[in-house]
Amino acid sequence: MLTNKWGSAPDLKWWRFDALDVHQLYAVLRLREQVFMLEQNSLYEELDNLDQQSEHLLATADGELMGYLRLLAPAVGPVKLGRIVLAKAARGTGLGPTLIREGLARAASQYPSRPVKISAQLALKDYYGQFGFVGTSEPYDDGGVLHLDMVKAAE
Repeated sequence: MLTNKWGSAPDLKWWRFDALDVHQLYAVLRLREQVFMLEQNSLYEELDNLDQQSEHLLATADGELMGYLRLLAPAVGPVKLGRIVLAKAARGTGLGPTLIREGLARAASQYPSRPVKISAQLALKDYYGQFGFVGTSEPYDDGGVLHLDMVKAAE
């Protein structure tokens, strides 16, 4: 099982936006800001008004947020996984693939017969390809980082 530097396995739990407490929400927003905006030097509107409609997967260990993703299911079209992010301490532990598999499993169980879409950083195209995602767009700039849309067919 995955462990962090303290030796405990991460706890994965899904949350609705209105069920997150202020400390959890702060940790999520802080991690997203640290990685997407500061580490990747990407300036964009992080608070996009989609969190309120999303389900949120938090991976915590010893009370610390190690990883996160959100799942958005519009009324029609593909389910969207996004804001997939790991704390520095969690990188290289296998938590990233675990989050993605959990997100895909949730999408398949809650929204069967719907494809799953991601907006992937171009540099991670092959990484997401191992989960069955296929590029469906030309690369485009998103906050100064090249991305492309990728879709995984419904199972």
